[in-house]
Amino acid sequence: MGAIELENVSFSYVLGEKQIIKAVKNISLNIEEGSFVAIVGHNGSGKSTLAKLFNGLLIPDKGTVKVFGIDTKEEKRIFDVRKSVGMVFQNPDNQMVASVIEDDIAFGPENLGVEREEIIKRVDWALSKVGMLEHKKGTPFKLSGGQKQRLAIAGVLAIKPKVLVLDESTAMLDPQGRAEVMKVAHELNKESGITVIAITHYMEEALDADRLIVMNDGEIVEDGAPKDVFSKYEKLNSIKLSVPLVTQISRKINQMGITIDPTIMKKEELVNSLCQLL
Repeated sequence: MGAIELENVSFSYVLGEKQIIKAVKNISLNIEEGSFVAIVGHNGSGKSTLAKLFNGLLIPDKGTVKVFGIDTKEEKRIFDVRKSVGMVFQNPDNQMVASVIEDDIAFGPENLGVEREEIIKRVDWALSKVGMLEHKKGTPFKLSGGQKQRLAIAGVLAIKPKVLVLDESTAMLDPQGRAEVMKVAHELNKESGITVIAITHYMEEALDADRLIVMNDGEIVEDGAPKDVFSKYEKLNSIKLSVPLVTQISRKINQMGITIDPTIMKKEELVNSLCQLL
């Protein structure tokens, strides 16, 4: 079943009276329920605009966006759309509303009218899912960047969405923080069946995705398994995107005349291949 379906979708920003920026151009896309999809592209490629179309924060100028069969243009049902698709943005500080962590997580379901007993259960469940239950009574302002972003994810999870969209959610984090957030995202996908859409410009974050979508100038230019997409080195390079470092290394080794798969993506695979040669 399609969790999110786009058909011939376009969206433009209007700046001033005459300047129009076409951010998304005639995109058709079907994201399957339960999948983990990574969307990459350079700044201005349209990937964050696409993310906001997924849950009705933006409404397309042309075409249709459907979330579990609901058209985001149906104003009366936009609430249902946003309950189904939760978004975590780049700066976790902008998503915090309370000085106590459990109150922050409870904010979403409280606004949905969820009963108090159920809210308590959801707060504990969401915090446990991101490994933050022990911080329940603490303050979010003393957390590290990675912990704050995990808290932001927990706040979205408490609403019980079917789809989790991470819109450049690791951009402001150090490598450890990025790893923490992506670990949580993969666990939610595998263990809870939540559809995850990760918008990122870090190629390494796309390695374990089921599907990798590459955007450039408002259009989808590649769509497939990460290994297949990363094998198109020259095409990615032409739109100023790199491949993972391990893939770059394996490609250079291959060019030196050493027989090795030039599309290796993970360091463990590279080490095993080199050991076999030795």
